[in-house]
This record gives sequence, C-alpha cells and structure tokens, in this order.
Amino acid sequence: MKLHLANILHSSAEYALSVQARDGSFPNGHNGPYHDPETPVRNSAHWLFLMASLYEKTGEEKWRDGGEKAIGYLMSFNARPYGKTFHCRDKQGKDSCNGLVGQAWVIEALVKASEAFDRQDCYDLAEEIFLLHPWDKNIGIWHRVEVDGTILSHDNTFNHQLWFAATGGLLKKSPKARKRARNFLEKVATRLQCYPNGIIFHDTAMGTMVGYLKTGYKPFLRELKARLLQPFLKRRLYSKSVGYHAFNLYAFALFKKAFPDAHIWRSAAFHKIINAHRGKNFFQDLQESEFGFYYNVAGIEIAYAVETFLPDNREVVLWLNRQFKITFVNEKKPLSRGASDANTAMARIYQAARFSIAYEVTVD
Repeated sequence: MKLHLANILHSSAEYALSVQARDGSFPNGHNGPYHDPETPVRNSAHWLFLMASLYEKTGEEKWRDGGEKAIGYLMSFNARPYGKTFHCRDKQGKDSCNGLVGQAWVIEALVKASEAFDRQDCYDLAEEIFLLHPWDKNIGIWHRVEVDGTILSHDNTFNHQLWFAATGGLLKKSPKARKRARNFLEKVATRLQCYPNGIIFHDTAMGTMVGYLKTGYKPFLRELKARLLQPFLKRRLYSKSVGYHAFNLYAFALFKKAFPDAHIWRSAAFHKIINAHRGKNFFQDLQESEFGFYYNVAGIEIAYAVETFLPDNREVVLWLNRQFKITFVNEKKPLSRGASDANTAMARIYQAARFSIAYEVTVD
C-alpha cells in the first residue's frame, strides 16, 4: 500500500492531539531499550516540533492550539522545577536532565515553535538553556547541567554532544551559540574514531588529550582511562554503533543546513561516514541492532541524511520504505510495531517533518 508521507504526519499528529493531557503534555516513554522512566518532556518536545511544522505548512489552527499547549507544559514548573534545565528522566543513579541530548530535543522544538508561532519567548528559552551549559573551549565539548543548576562533568556520549552542538547551529540569532557549535565541528567531529566500514564508534574519543590536560588533572586521568579501555569495547559495541549511526547522520544533516561551507563536508573521513549505509552488510546489521529501526527510526534518519548530502530521491524513498515496512501499524501509529517504547517511537515521527519533498512511501 502506498501513502503520502504528509498524510502519515497529519494522522500521527491528530492521534497525538487525542491523547494530549490537560496540562499540554503528551504521554511519556522510557527511553526505548534502556527502560529509563522518562517524564513527558521529551515526547512533548517531539510532538511540539511536528505540530509547529504542520502549522507552518497548513495554517490549521488545531496545530497551533496543540503546540501552544505543549509550550505551556514545557515552560511550567513540572518541566523545569528549578527554573534551570528540563527534568527529562527519573532513573536512580542517572542524571535527571538526560545529559545533553535531553536538553537538545527541547531546544530544537522551542526554536521551531518560535518560528512557526512567532513566539520570541520560545527562542529566548532555547537560547537560555543552551548557554546555561558550560563550554569547555580546550576540548570543544559541553558539561551537563542538572535540573537544579548543578554543573556536572562533561557528557561523554558522542551522540549527545553532537545533537546538542547541532541545536546550537539552529540558534540563528545567537552568535555565541553558533560559534561554539562550529568549534565543535572543527575540534571534535573531525577526529572521530570509526570502524573500517565508516560506522562511528559509539564511544569515540572526543577532543585531544592535550585539551583534557589543559582542562584539569582529573578530567585528563578520567579520559586517559577511557581511551585505554576503548580497544576492548569496540567489538562489543559494534551493534550499538550501527544502531546509532543513522541518529548521528541526522544530526550531521542539521549541521549541514546551519554550516554548509564547513570543511568537514569535503573531507575523505566524512565521505566514508556518510556512505557507510551503502556497505554490503549494513542493512542486515542494522536490522539486528535493538537501537536501529525500532528505537532510532534509522530509515527516516538515513533518508534525511541522503536528501541532505547525497541527493537521490530513489534512495530516500528506499530507506523510508524500509522503516515503514518494519514498524508501520497504521497512519496514526507508523513507527510503533515492535517498539519497546511505543510512546517514544510514535513521537519520533517528528523527524520526518524536515523533508523538503512530500514523498510517497510503501508501507507493506
């Protein structure tokens, strides 16, 4: 059965409106395979992005109404109990901010809402949250900030740093944010550790050891220990790295829109990274990863990266078809089949709102 992607987006958003709570929030999930209990912040941000996008395209007031309610929730005490970072998860032993990536998802939604609904306060909050995170200029990465404002250590997960940096590129009226985002591209993204086939190693090192030494004795020793362990982790983390490769590519596509002239796009290393999905065993490896189609919606993410870096409409549709053939239930729930976290999976349809063309896809 063939469907227009635009119809899938509309039907998904209509379903979301039917389950939106009185406070403007949307059903929370548990971060997919990790099973970390989450607050409604993440999924509310995802649905807000989609509704803002639909309002831009259609002008239908229902999308604005739903989006405005979601903004109300995200600006409420429940979402920001201390007026600092957003409260994204409740997992003993883990931060409540969900590192940098939890904040990045809200920032991208607020920026989109500021554009679609002409809400300067949304932009101001997005900028505030971004700049609240201390920038380590020696290494080129950011510290995490807990919901009460406590400064935590660097976020050592590459995809978290990448996504947070990409949202800095979205802050078009914030020179400081964009400068830091571009510096991340130059200092970190050009030094990635990859497998021979171009897949980015999930625990890739970020920055130089000299940078860590300049930052401090403890960060240097912590990073030295981590790098010594990496050769032992690389084989064990291959499947996870495959599952997150598309997620990384999507963030790189956001970067490309923000900084089209960056040197990294012309490098041989990035050429290998952006073409890794064309490798002989990639599709099979992706299907076997629990972080691929059922959590990171890799088909949509690769399709968007292809549209951005390797303009080929046939390949875009190929990857969209792969995603929907695996996870499609109906137009309201196109990503929920087989998902370990259905609420989050459904909300991640927002990632398909950025395509420049209304593609027709095959769903069975």
